[in-house]
Amino acid sequence: MPLFLKVDISPNVSFALWKIDESEDELRRLYQPNASEAKVLEGFKIEIKRREWLSSRLALKALFPNKNYSVIKDEFGKPHISLEGVEISISHAKGFGAAAYNLTGPIGIDIEHEREQIKRIAYKFLHPSEKLWAENQVDKLTQAWGAKEALYKLHGRTQLIFADQLVVGKPNNQQQATGQIIAHGITAQFKLQWSEHAGLSCCLAY
Repeated sequence: MPLFLKVDISPNVSFALWKIDESEDELRRLYQPNASEAKVLEGFKIEIKRREWLSSRLALKALFPNKNYSVIKDEFGKPHISLEGVEISISHAKGFGAAAYNLTGPIGIDIEHEREQIKRIAYKFLHPSEKLWAENQVDKLTQAWGAKEALYKLHGRTQLIFADQLVVGKPNNQQQATGQIIAHGITAQFKLQWSEHAGLSCCLAY
C-alpha cells in the first residue's frame, strides 16, 4: 500500500504515515536508496527493521514530491534535510513508518502502538504532574510516552531524563497540549498534537 495518510497540521507543519504492506524488495524499488543509504540498510540485520527504515523514508518522500534532497544525521543522530529552512523528524513502529516537517522551527514525531506493558515502566518516565491524568491508563500513558519521545527527537542534542526534564501537559478536547523541555536551567515550551490512525497513536511536537 503506498501512502497511508498525509495530514497538514498547519501551513508550516505536516506529517505522513506509510503502512507497510510491501516486501523489502518492493520498498527498495519504490524508494531506490542511494549508495550511502544502501550501506545504512546493510547495517540492519533484521528484515523488518529495513522495511521500517524504508517506509519512513517513503513517508518523507511523500511530503516532498518531485524535490531532490538528501538526509544526513548529525553527531547526535538527529536527521536533517538539505532543503533550506526545513526541519524534519522520522519515526517508525511495527507496520508503519512516519515523517514530519516544520518550516518555522524544530519538530519531533513519534508513533506508538498501545501496549499493556507500558504500565510496568510508567514510573520510569512519568513526571509527578502527569500522574494526575495518565497513571494506570494505557491510552494516556501511551500519549505521555509518545509526546516525550517526540520532544526528545525535537531537542536532538543531549541525553534527557524523561521523568524530570520532559513534561507533558494534559491533552485537551482537540488532543493538544504544551510540552516542556527543561535543560541547563532553561525551560522551553512547544506545542503537542496527538492523533490516532488505524490504532496507531501519533504525536507531533513543534
